[in-house]
Amino acid sequence: MSSHPKVLVIGLDAAEPTLIRRWCGEGHLPNLGRLMEAGTTTHLKSPAEQFPDEVWPAIYTSSNSAQLGKYYYIQPRPGSTHLELVEDRAVGAEFWITASNHGKRCAVVDVPKTGLGPPIDGIQLVNWGAHATHAQTASHPPALLRQVLDRHGPYPLHSCDSHGLKLEEYQQLRSQLLAGVRLRTQLIEDLLASDAWDLFFCVFSETHCAGHQFWHLQDSDHPRHDPRNPYGLQTAMRDVYQAVDEAVGSIVRTAGPECVTVIFSGHGMQPQYHGRELLPTLLEMWGMKSPSNVDPNPSRERQIKIGRSLLRRLKETVPMPWQYAVKKILPKKIEEALVCRFMGANKLDADARAFYVPNNDLTPAIRINVKGRDPQGLVAEGDAYEELCEFISARLRELVNPATNRPALRKVSRTRDLYSGRHLEILPDLTAMWSDEAPIEALYSPGYGTVVGGHHDLRSGGHGAQGLLIVRDPAGRSIEASEASGRDLAPSILQLMGVPVPETMEGRSLVRAQESEPDEAEPNRVTAQ
Repeated sequence: MSSHPKVLVIGLDAAEPTLIRRWCGEGHLPNLGRLMEAGTTTHLKSPAEQFPDEVWPAIYTSSNSAQLGKYYYIQPRPGSTHLELVEDRAVGAEFWITASNHGKRCAVVDVPKTGLGPPIDGIQLVNWGAHATHAQTASHPPALLRQVLDRHGPYPLHSCDSHGLKLEEYQQLRSQLLAGVRLRTQLIEDLLASDAWDLFFCVFSETHCAGHQFWHLQDSDHPRHDPRNPYGLQTAMRDVYQAVDEAVGSIVRTAGPECVTVIFSGHGMQPQYHGRELLPTLLEMWGMKSPSNVDPNPSRERQIKIGRSLLRRLKETVPMPWQYAVKKILPKKIEEALVCRFMGANKLDADARAFYVPNNDLTPAIRINVKGRDPQGLVAEGDAYEELCEFISARLRELVNPATNRPALRKVSRTRDLYSGRHLEILPDLTAMWSDEAPIEALYSPGYGTVVGGHHDLRSGGHGAQGLLIVRDPAGRSIEASEASGRDLAPSILQLMGVPVPETMEGRSLVRAQESEPDEAEPNRVTAQ
């Protein structure tokens, strides 16, 4: 065996670690269970508590959103009060580019949230069946995409959300996802056998879609759970995980016993409970559209009911297939404006000192309207900025879900405490994460009152903040089992391949060397040229 064997990396997109461990223990995922027993396993802390859309780019580059310049697919347009849709793009610092530059032949197959990067020594396929990737379907070399389509055809599911709420439609979605797993496995094994490689990186998107759509089917505490189970749908999410487990076993066998195997989930899933539509009204109650803050006063508490907008009512009424049909024929500018509006706003409120900005459903985000940074900024940097951040943070931490009489948010974060980089000014100033204890139909702000207004999401599962990492190395190397982050994946994979880790990477390698090879305990770092 060479000192640096081949490395097979398999991503399980947004697969929930607690369910993986439970179903391994129950015998439903035998291949993942055997890999966990033969290798080492650890939790991965992900940036999903702040920016779920950062998860995959952080894995690829070992960098944060303030370095990459993208935290969500809807962001403020630089120098403007308008919001815009941002495409997923390659940034040139992905770990497979580093590996290729050091003479390693790489295959990167349908990994999400990236576009086609510069040519590598090997192949790259982009957005054949990746989940919610905003990038053109393409490949390197260009002929690869045509070969894939000729041999395997298009991915069988156009969109994770293009269905309704009837049980028959969930049954059809399960069938499509299982077909997707089978077709993806054939594609991966075909490419595995078609060429020599040092790194093979592929991702199963089906676990992501299953978590969003099937959470309520397997969660008996969810208000949308149907105990009748006429189509056997209570196991729909597990069925997809089982199909992926079978695929993982087959792919690992195809790769060979001397191959290092890395399997990970960058973030997980939980019930999708949020109060996104209620936050703008709360910000007004707290005085964000006034020159100064409104202090809490129990004698002035009131109740405000938020009605659903016409756009939202239409979206909830019109069947999803019809919506997607209309979306295809809309001019791009109109489509972008409607998407931004549905997610909260299509422009920033220049008259407010702080305003809600779109982010992932479970992670609300607030931007301070800063002088010199934001168009028509109102809040000075320094003490005024710090005091306003602290005021809003305190109000957010006080929010109560009346359904439980407990905090509605489980975490509030200040971006500048966690992030640094040349694009820091693009990011929101505050983020939070909703509690997953119960649905949020109202929010009580002590000293201000209660804002009431439900929502009707198609998705019943949303992004959790914990991931999972499994490494099986025939050479006996293991991984550290504490304080691991998704940003540590790229350095770890490079070390397993014997490739120096660039100084630009923020993470650290989790790989422990064999006792007989102490000189490999710390990877070499190289300065980017």
